[in-house]
Amino acid sequence: MSKSYLKILAASVVFLMLIMGCQRDDICPESTQTTPMLILSFYDVDDRESYKRPTNLSVRSMVADSVKTLYRRINPDTIQIPLRTDQNTTTYTFTLYDAEEDEEDPEFTPDTDTLTFTYGTEEVYVNRACAYKVIYNSLKLTIEGGEEDEWIDSYIIDEPNIEDDTESHISIFF
Repeated sequence: MSKSYLKILAASVVFLMLIMGCQRDDICPESTQTTPMLILSFYDVDDRESYKRPTNLSVRSMVADSVKTLYRRINPDTIQIPLRTDQNTTTYTFTLYDAEEDEEDPEFTPDTDTLTFTYGTEEVYVNRACAYKVIYNSLKLTIEGGEEDEWIDSYIIDEPNIEDDTESHISIFF
């Protein structure tokens, strides 16, 4: 046997081992339940069965000294917001504006409530591709009003344990 034949044979064996040892990259499918979002539904305080859309709602997260806008002047009856996974507290400001930004009265003071969510966290293994997800337990909520008092009249925690994001977790009445 010649040296060139041995080199080709060795290279072929190494190449085959590399190909046979490779697997397709694992990608977490979109259909897999991962860390759920908190779902809030808004209702009319006078008719607790009827959804009510807040007018020009802006939602901002408050982390340390920075503010990040999640929603800007939206009008849905249900929203989804993320909770922090690295702490047991998440704080948001919910602000109602009276009109569109270009039509707003300069004398108008928007209604702002600060919502602080507290909870426990638990990491749950999903699979190799998706790794872990966080579920939230024992959700609690405190609301502080702005200068004009709270625009949120009351709330009900419908589901204190947040394991998925298919149904509303908190009902807010205003």
